[in-house]
Amino acid sequence: MVADIGERIALVTYYGEEQMAALRLARVGFDNAVGYLTVDRDEVFPGELRDLVRTAPRTTVAELDRLLAQDAAILIDIRNPGELESGTIPGAIHIPLAQLRSRLDMVPTDRTIVVHCAGGWRSRVAASLMRAQGFANVSDLAGGYNAWADAHAIT
Repeated sequence: MVADIGERIALVTYYGEEQMAALRLARVGFDNAVGYLTVDRDEVFPGELRDLVRTAPRTTVAELDRLLAQDAAILIDIRNPGELESGTIPGAIHIPLAQLRSRLDMVPTDRTIVVHCAGGWRSRVAASLMRAQGFANVSDLAGGYNAWADAHAIT
């Protein structure tokens, strides 16, 4: 959802999984893997990558509530349309993850940007994509909408 067909892709995989990862990408049209780096499951960041890896910021529900109360954040909901039936966070701009790359020009940049999905995995991908596209102050909501709904007793 976040890469274009034909883009060069370098894989970072666990030992022994590099061929399967390349095969899975090729099955959906991404047959332009240029190489891979294998890592040990027990090593968070391998030595050769440690200096190149930056930790991405995450926002807690309490921090998001504070930012929204101060009008200090733009909230982007990247869930699919059907997922909105479970509820939304007031003020969120809905841009499904599959459309995010083509709609980045719709995202205001005058405040902190917080991206959320249902549980937090897709929003980490979306925030990473946005940072790669030049957005400077982007984080994702830890736990996603589900964590926000739990904190606000929404069922």
